[in-house]
Amino acid sequence: MEEKNSYKKLARLAKDYELLYIEDNAGLQKQALKIFKKFFTNVIVASDGEEGLELFKKYYPKIVITDIKMPDMSGLDMASKIKKLQNDTKIIITSAFNEKEYLLRSIDIGISKYLKKPIPIGELVDTLIEVITQIQNEKNRELFESYMKDTFEYQDIILILIQKDDVLMINPKCLVFFAQEDLGSFKDFFKDFSKQLLPHDNFLYEKEGQNWLEVIRENSNKLFNAKLRDKDGKIRHFVLKSTKIPKKDDYFILSFDDITELGLLREEDPNLSDEEKQEEERLKMINLLHVLKRNRSKIRLFNSYKGLSISNTASIEEVMENQIKIKTTYLQQRAIHIDKKTTIESELLPKALECDMLSINFETQIVELNNFRYIPTLPSNQKFVRVMPESNSIVEIYYDAQKLTTDLHIIDISLEGCNISLKSLPAGLNIDSELFFKLKLGTDKSLLNLDTKGRVARIKELKDEFRVVALFELKNDQKKQLVDYIAKRQMALIREFKGLQNAR
Repeated sequence: MEEKNSYKKLARLAKDYELLYIEDNAGLQKQALKIFKKFFTNVIVASDGEEGLELFKKYYPKIVITDIKMPDMSGLDMASKIKKLQNDTKIIITSAFNEKEYLLRSIDIGISKYLKKPIPIGELVDTLIEVITQIQNEKNRELFESYMKDTFEYQDIILILIQKDDVLMINPKCLVFFAQEDLGSFKDFFKDFSKQLLPHDNFLYEKEGQNWLEVIRENSNKLFNAKLRDKDGKIRHFVLKSTKIPKKDDYFILSFDDITELGLLREEDPNLSDEEKQEEERLKMINLLHVLKRNRSKIRLFNSYKGLSISNTASIEEVMENQIKIKTTYLQQRAIHIDKKTTIESELLPKALECDMLSINFETQIVELNNFRYIPTLPSNQKFVRVMPESNSIVEIYYDAQKLTTDLHIIDISLEGCNISLKSLPAGLNIDSELFFKLKLGTDKSLLNLDTKGRVARIKELKDEFRVVALFELKNDQKKQLVDYIAKRQMALIREFKGLQNAR
């Protein structure tokens, strides 16, 4: 039964590899070829060392099996030349002789195995399984170490290389944190890894009908919060990310970046002064931005041009004590330049982060930002397109059957309602107050007359004005008219904004 399992294992492992077989004895060659073709999809055959070397140069197989004593060129001479061409080739020597000279030279050349003829089939199968496993381990190690160097620059991060559900490689930090002896023990430990992910609001952990590993693999490069216990039982807070290996089906790197020191799991300390709380909040923001940069995670920027949303991704290039440098598209740079600020969103940030523009360089695409502050709403949650009406639009608003006489204008309008600027508020106006709107929007060629009821949803007092968000109560035909108007106005603003780009 064990021998049968070995045959199945070799057939599974060998199907993706070519084998070069060199044997000058025609009878042995024919007999061995029947065996090899049961396992390998492609077997290349040569009858002497010179022919074997030429075939190697043509196909560059990863595995070579050769006899030693052959005419023209010996197996060891050929093996030496092959190793100079491709050092990681696995070469298995077969010989009826057990001479010390051959053995020592084989070791010097770097031969993988020396098998004495006649070779039992079981020994040959086990040897082939061993060398193919070596090839795969070396390949995985090279991939893993290259990824660590290029992506993480050997940061102090837990790293796990997986293919589907199988753990292929881990770094020393992983063994230490989870108190595992080696890769083998960690593989067994990983089978129940879902138990290590502790439940926490908005964190990644195993839920009914949702496999944590499937979720993270389907969201490559997205950042997740995760909570785990270390070997001493202490709870640690990690940023967890899966990164798909390019051109490698089902290969992923899982990275765990420990951010416990940011204190995001800790309840707010009631004994902190307002000044201390502000400083703690600022440090958390800066540290989170450091984590985003370290993980090379893209952030999304949001700006507004006359109500029109402008959004693109950006990368964090540098994080300093009170400012950051980001790199983004020219389109977004123009929007930031007009707004003099931008809003940042990321899976890692608890809220949207608004910041001011410090400087901008259109040549390098670098924008410097400072004065970070969280805002209550996420720009990505905006349901309706907003646009600023034309400057000649006429707006009349009535409250309690009286027309508002204060200076006012509509900042932007959407299918849901509008954002209004007023110099002063009429007495009694508050949340849920009913309003009546008479709007004339657009140009003479395309004028929208809209009379509708509305109600106050939000009121915000600024230095020199009040901002009022009102929600419309539109009839079906009015909705259609407003949709048409917003679509035309949106296209006009896009053309206007693109014109600003060209006026560089």
